[in-house]
This record gives sequence, C-alpha cells and structure tokens, in this order.
Amino acid sequence: MKPADVFLAGLGCWLPDAYPASEAVAAGLYDATVFAESGLRGVLVAGSESPPEMAVRAARTALERSPRGPGSIGTVLHGATFFQGPEMWSPSAYIMRELGIAGAGGTEIRNGCNSMLTGVELAAGLLPYQSRSRPDILLTTADNFGSPLFNRWDSGPMGVIAADAASSVVVSREAGFARVEAVVSRVYPEFEAMARGDEPLFPPTGSAGRRIDTVERAQQFNERVREVAGTSVADGIAKACSETALAALDEAGVKPSELRWVLVPNGDEATTRNCVMEPLGLDVAQSQWEFGLGIGHASSSDQFIALDHLLRTGRLDAGDHVLLFGGAPGWSAVAVVLTITEQPSWT
Repeated sequence: MKPADVFLAGLGCWLPDAYPASEAVAAGLYDATVFAESGLRGVLVAGSESPPEMAVRAARTALERSPRGPGSIGTVLHGATFFQGPEMWSPSAYIMRELGIAGAGGTEIRNGCNSMLTGVELAAGLLPYQSRSRPDILLTTADNFGSPLFNRWDSGPMGVIAADAASSVVVSREAGFARVEAVVSRVYPEFEAMARGDEPLFPPTGSAGRRIDTVERAQQFNERVREVAGTSVADGIAKACSETALAALDEAGVKPSELRWVLVPNGDEATTRNCVMEPLGLDVAQSQWEFGLGIGHASSSDQFIALDHLLRTGRLDAGDHVLLFGGAPGWSAVAVVLTITEQPSWT
C-alpha cells in the first residue's frame, strides 16, 4: 500500500521503571549465561498497572501533541498481545470513555507484536472515510506481562524478554511530523504452528489455567518441522522479514541506503542483523538495538518507543527516512516506511 496524505500527527509513550537484568539473575529469574551473552541491561515492569490504563496515559500524551486533540478523533483502534482485563469486555471502549471520546467508532486489534503497525495500515485505509468533523484516528497499544501463567524472563531467544509499556499515535490526513510513504504486510502461514506447538485449540490456554510457554511451543514446532520449503525454519523466517522490508521500500521508492534508521522489535543483536539489517546492506547500529537493551521487548510498542526516543533526542531531521518493521505469530511481517516532515514542537 502506498497511501496518499497519511501522517503521524501525535505520538505518546508510557514507560514504567526498568527492572535491572542483573537483579533478575541474582533472584534466580533470569539465566546467568543468557544474561552474559545477551547484554540485556533491564526490562520495563509495570507491576499492577492495567494495560488499558497504561494505554490511556500514552494516548493523553499523543493527543496533547496532536494539533486538534481528542475532539478530532473519529476512530480508536487498540492493539494488544496479552491479557487486557476481564474477558468478554472491550478495552477500546474503556480507553475512549477515559479520554472523553464519544460519537466515534472503535475496536481492538489482536495481531500480536504487529498490532500497532497493523493499526497504521488499517488507519491509512480508513482515513479517507472519516467524517469531516472527526477526521483523525487514534491508535493505542499496551501490554503487562505480569501473570502467574507467563514467565517474562524465559519468553524468547537471547535478549527477547517480554516488557511492559504503552504507546499511542494520532493518524491524520492533514499534516504531521512524519508522512507514511508505504505499508506492506504479509502472512506466512507455513510458520503458524511455531507459536502454537502442541497446544490444543480448545479449551483456550488462559481459561484452562495452563502455563503459556512460547519457547517450548517453538521447540516443539522445530522438532517436528526442521525445514519449510527446503530451508531451515530460521532461514525461512529471515527471508520473510527481509522480503517484506524490501517490498515496503520498493513501494515507497526509497533505497535501503537512504534510510536513517530501521526500528525493529527489541531482541538479540544476531537476529536483528541477520533478519533485517544485513539483507538491507545496513549496519546493525542503525537499528537502535542497543537502546532496546534497556527496555526489553515491549510487544507492539517497540518501534514507537524508539521513534519517540529519536525525536526527543534530536536524532531525526526533516527529510529523514525511517523503516518500522515487525514480526508476530501467524507468522506475520509488517513494514512501514516514514519520512520525517518536521521537528515536532514537543521535542
């Protein structure tokens, strides 16, 4: 998709304090060998803060930074990966009520760690049909992985440790600090079972009180399916990442060498390098990987936390191109190409 006149007009993040990785090792929560190899410094832990409350805080900042505020919002899209609160309940409606947004549409996006990037894609398609009195779309996402059913310190490969955070973006057709040049999303269903493993489809894991072990599921998949279409699972995932990112750049008419930054899920350096940076011919230092070592993998907020950080620290200028890339169970890949149009006043 190459949308016309789609801008990011406001951006907000809410980040709890980081729990030092060294303390997690001392407490027996985090494997000492993995800690030494990953370089992880800390992981954001929100304690008892609920994800919808976290999303409201991030959204208030995004709306304050947006020229028109909450009165311009015609649709609210809330993305989530983990439990949001009571089942059979609407977190997006809660967020709208807390923000005082009435007379607008809203729904929840459940696309794992790609939920916010998917939100950008959906917003780009919806914007031309928003009412004139409420032309903008608000995206929110938040997750708190503090649950007895889940061990955040053993949730993925080296450095991929689940973190708690919230982020929010106002998407507009009028103007903003960044223009959306292209969005490409693809699903690779041959890897669907990598996030399912041997888990039964019914009853649902949470309702049955079963522990959520994403590492074990991936191991079960890898033991059964060592190759997909004649290549290793790891190489297949890397190919999916690189071809999606390259397709988005081609759609945008931007060469990899013209990118100032590539913002990806926070994880280990090797995966970042092999899946995205080397195929683009770029140094891994352009990925904000080291910045992520103090955050952990904050679900679908990673790319927007990094974007906010770069803007606030003056490391982006008008005309710079930025690639936001994400991967999530499905297996889905989403790539968004931005051009910075101005230094926002809030930086």
